[in-house]
Amino acid sequence: MIKSSAPTRIDLAGGTLDIWPLYLFLGLPPTLNAAIDLYATVLVAPRKDGRIVIESKDLKTKCSFASLRHLPERHPLELILRTLKFYRPTGGLTLTTDCQAPQGSGIGGSSALNIALHGALNRLTGNRLSRTGLLEVAKNIETQVIGVPAGWQDYFPALYGGVRAVLPGPEGVISQGLPLDLAQLSRRFVLCYTGKPRNSGINNWEVMKKTIDRDKKTLANLDRIRRVAEKMHDALAHGALDRLGGLLNEEWRARKALAPGISTPAMDAMVSAARKQGALAGKVCGAGGGGCVAFWVRENKKDAVEQALTALGGKVLPVRFVKRGLRVETLSS
Repeated sequence: MIKSSAPTRIDLAGGTLDIWPLYLFLGLPPTLNAAIDLYATVLVAPRKDGRIVIESKDLKTKCSFASLRHLPERHPLELILRTLKFYRPTGGLTLTTDCQAPQGSGIGGSSALNIALHGALNRLTGNRLSRTGLLEVAKNIETQVIGVPAGWQDYFPALYGGVRAVLPGPEGVISQGLPLDLAQLSRRFVLCYTGKPRNSGINNWEVMKKTIDRDKKTLANLDRIRRVAEKMHDALAHGALDRLGGLLNEEWRARKALAPGISTPAMDAMVSAARKQGALAGKVCGAGGGGCVAFWVRENKKDAVEQALTALGGKVLPVRFVKRGLRVETLSS
């Protein structure tokens, strides 16, 4: 049996700019994020009967197929099926997935699961791909499934862990680990799930089309996000955490200007209540319109902020930042 797991993430700045070709139009800006200890997990166990059995525990879905060649083209678990077809494992198997991130939470659960899935199947079929190749294949298969260009940023924390800067260039996209005190970061961040999956917010495809059409308002807002991301990269690279609250606020204002639907009245109320109890900044995770909000809080104010959010019906997720990324183990029978 093979067990593979990968962490989800909190995005800090530069999201949306990591989508090709937006970063090429905007001066190759960085994207900043950090891995957290909510994991996506994949278990692969061989079968003697040749069947392919897939169970998603978090989605409460299970399906079975006679063999690899009987996998359909379209299916609710299409990402898994396409990935199986790419690796072409010999014989049957049972593949079980689970993700600790709430569905639609905006913290990269689907990308973490994608990386964990590729990690397990790559090990099963002989480790044909390097980590760089694994990331490229995972991103390309996900793009096939969702039907629009996928960004880069969510794959790097899942693969490598830690606080990272995703750095695009003419020759490709790489990432850089930032040597920050993860325990200190964990003491000052609060992650709250609103209880409702996101259903609107930033539509990255619409942003891309407007950028290509040279829409002035869209370009101006993306440039604001770019400038904040560059300043945050500089601050984090130098360990200047005293600048983090102001930069998160600046990024949040720019992101709301780009897509006003990224926040909801309930999320705005949570940000306001958290500020009164010691939060220095609040930022909706991912595309927004629901999901999670991350808060940077004053020293020793974490409990007060968490209590205020819980009183408003939020679900505080007890997370820590982690150094580890993808982990693949071969388990003895």
